[in-house]
Amino acid sequence: MLPLLLVYVAEYTINQGVAPTLLFPLPSSPFSQYRAFYPTYNAIYQVGVFISRSSTPFFRVHHLYIPSFLQILNLILLTLQALFNFIPNVYIIFAIIFWEGLLGGLVYVSTFAEITEHVPVEDREFSLGATSVSDSGGICLAGLFGMVFEVWLCEWQVRHGRDYCRKI
Repeated sequence: MLPLLLVYVAEYTINQGVAPTLLFPLPSSPFSQYRAFYPTYNAIYQVGVFISRSSTPFFRVHHLYIPSFLQILNLILLTLQALFNFIPNVYIIFAIIFWEGLLGGLVYVSTFAEITEHVPVEDREFSLGATSVSDSGGICLAGLFGMVFEVWLCEWQVRHGRDYCRKI
């Protein structure tokens, strides 16, 4: 349950708190409006989730902490980008967001596959239900944290000369 909780807290903190502040000057991006960044990030993220949730017959992860910690590293990397603007273009952010979706979907599907394979049938229904609390709880915690974090990141950017987040 903990790997699923960790991946969802990191993932949805990125999606709800950090991604809205990952903005670049419009002339250096494929967009004509700042409001186009966020839905594009979400679409790319969902493609990654779809691919990884469809991968169980071909690819499985049994050590669920590894992708969970990689997701935490994504959160740290993208938070640092929001603060210090060191990634040179949005296309690299697109790749990181896609990777974020792959990791999140992989932990989700692998967690439930592990339960299906390793938990006795008589305990399986309870285990699946109890584990599903991890993803909902992680999303809820990240949503609460993200509301505060996004505002703080935007204010930081404005104080440091990047007011793109105010132009959405």
